[in-house]
Amino acid sequence: MNAEPADEMATEEQTAATRAVAERLRRVGQRATPQRLIILGALEAGGHLSADDVFARVEPLLPGVNRSTVYRTLELFGDLGLVSVTDLGGGSRQFELIDEPHHHLICHGCGALIELDDALVEPLRAGIRARYDFTPAIDHLALFGFCAACSHRGEDAGRRGGGR
Repeated sequence: MNAEPADEMATEEQTAATRAVAERLRRVGQRATPQRLIILGALEAGGHLSADDVFARVEPLLPGVNRSTVYRTLELFGDLGLVSVTDLGGGSRQFELIDEPHHHLICHGCGALIELDDALVEPLRAGIRARYDFTPAIDHLALFGFCAACSHRGEDAGRRGGGR
């Protein structure tokens, strides 16, 4: 019987999380349908998932849901600014719940993923506003290049697993 308080706490946390997801949907003018709640709830801030990964998390909770529903819903969430849609270099789009703007540096050589502080991107936003009178929505930026270790390898840095 000691498990009951833990179970109650887990249920309360799930309920609070569901309410928070529903509120995010309503703030952007969308209905909080059970499918949308589950799909948005399958995502996490800081976690990059492919559409197939999201589908794998959703399918047990929504038996009979089809991939196209999950994919269309993810696209809608991207359009609404709830989810970032980024190719982090693997050739497939990754979806991530946006809590606050954050960015990545991705190494072409080794595939390292380094978080980039949004404070470094703010001057870029300001410069674009000043020069072009355009307000960019830079919430999730991925910049490709070479990490320090791969930079020191010179020409071989572009080849994964290549010799020196």
